[in-house]
Amino acid sequence: MMRFLMPVIFSMAALASTSVLAQGYSDEYKRCLNTSYGQTETVKKCVEKELKSQEKLLKKYYENYLKNSGNNQSYVKQQHKIWQNRVNQQCYLKVTSSLLKVKQEKCVLEMTMERAYYYQIK
Repeated sequence: MMRFLMPVIFSMAALASTSVLAQGYSDEYKRCLNTSYGQTETVKKCVEKELKSQEKLLKKYYENYLKNSGNNQSYVKQQHKIWQNRVNQQCYLKVTSSLLKVKQEKCVLEMTMERAYYYQIK
């Protein structure tokens, strides 16, 4: 039963994620998920690789936004720290399940993409 539910859960999560942040995921990530067949380790690798790419974008857009914020730099830094704390609270649960670990990493990925987009459009 659980072997059947895992691919369904991953598929639903991937579809929900894609609809929310369709402009943000790389084609490579989408291909990786589409060929993962719900294998937890494969999905985890897909998410980890995409998260690294999205973290680079976040850093780039954040630094640019910070540079252009003039006298408000301390406020921007404070808001960024608040966002980091929110990511930790929403995404990092104390679990040992590999299935939930992937869910946590997808949570971080999505929040990172949202924040990178926020800085990009500012």
